[in-house]
This record gives sequence, C-alpha cells and structure tokens, in this order.
Amino acid sequence: MKDDVRLKILDLLSEREMAVSDLSKELGLTKATVLHHIRYLSEEGLVRVTREERVKNFIKKYYTVSLPNGGADKKLMDEIRLSLKNLSGEEFSKSLTRFFGLGLLSTSPYLLRKVGFEVGYGVFGEFIKDRPLDELADIWEKIGLGVVAEITIDKIVVEDCFFCSNLPNTGKTYCKFDEGLISGALEKATGDKYIVREVKCWGNGYEFCEFSIKKIKI
Repeated sequence: MKDDVRLKILDLLSEREMAVSDLSKELGLTKATVLHHIRYLSEEGLVRVTREERVKNFIKKYYTVSLPNGGADKKLMDEIRLSLKNLSGEEFSKSLTRFFGLGLLSTSPYLLRKVGFEVGYGVFGEFIKDRPLDELADIWEKIGLGVVAEITIDKIVVEDCFFCSNLPNTGKTYCKFDEGLISGALEKATGDKYIVREVKCWGNGYEFCEFSIKKIKI
C-alpha cells in the first residue's frame, strides 16, 4: 500500500509541481500522511522542492520529481540543442541515448515522462514560437522521431515512431518520454500547462501512436 501511494505521488509530480495540500486533495489522504510519504521520497532523492511561498503564518512548499544525478548534464543538453539547430536526426539520437544513460537509473514510467518534459521544456520549446503544434510537428519529423499524420489542439497521431515501431504488444503504451516531451514543449511555448497521454501505441495493439492533449485549468 505504501509503495502504491508513493508511486501515485511520483506520477502526479511528474505532471506538475504540487504542494502537500494539493496532493492530499488529489489522493484523498490526510496532509500528515502525504507529508510522511513526501519526506521519505525526499530522503531517497526522488522528489525535491521547486519553490516556497508564504501563506499567512507558514511556508508552503511545492514539490516535483527529481531526476537522478541532479538532472541532465549541461554538456548533453547543449549537444541536443545543437542537433536540433542542425536538424540532425543521427546526432539527436546519439545525444538522446547518452542523455538517458546519464539521467535514468531505472525505466520507471514517471521518470521517463519527467526526462521527456525536461527536454521538451528546456530544448524543444526554444524552437517553437508562433504556431506551437505545427512547429512541434515539423521538428518531430525533421529529427526523425516519426511521421506526424495528424495534429490538432487535443490530439497528435504519429506513424513510424522512432521509439516503439515494431515493438511487441504488451497491453501498455511505450512512449512515456514523448508524453513528457510534448507537454514540456507546449508549456514552454504557450505558458500553459498540459497533460499529455499516449492512448494508442504499438504496445497496446496499434501500428501508430496517438497522444491526447489536455490543457490544465489553473
């Protein structure tokens, strides 16, 4: 039960920063219980404080998932950025593989999504300006992540996916990294927050990927 709660907390924090009170409402648990789990996850280096704000007589802390090894190495992020400028799919793939080698100690879904968000927000978002969805689709194809067959305000369909094409049907979607990448890029470009979920994938019986996009109302 404890592990289930902690995994749920990590999943929520991979989407956006949240305070103990936010997590309490979302999970239906007391603040004391949530705080107990947050302290444990903090000690294990899995979550960190993103900011603090004073609310009346106490300090309200916001948390997010913490990447292993302190996050992406600056040099690797620069390499990814350079490959985008040069529109080099080969170099992007190489740099991204190295990024995973540094940043991931496991293949936990929440962590893959968080790494994707960091790349989307920190790199892709810099190249998306006036037409976020169209520009995202253009970059996606030019660096070889797949062919964007359809893109709307609430959906992206990708064929020939770089990551999951021809992988076996396991009953689960594969592209957690892409979920994070899309949400991070759109947040950077628009200033709004998004929840992106892959609903169709080679992993659950389809020969294409479909991502649902939902803007979070704050």
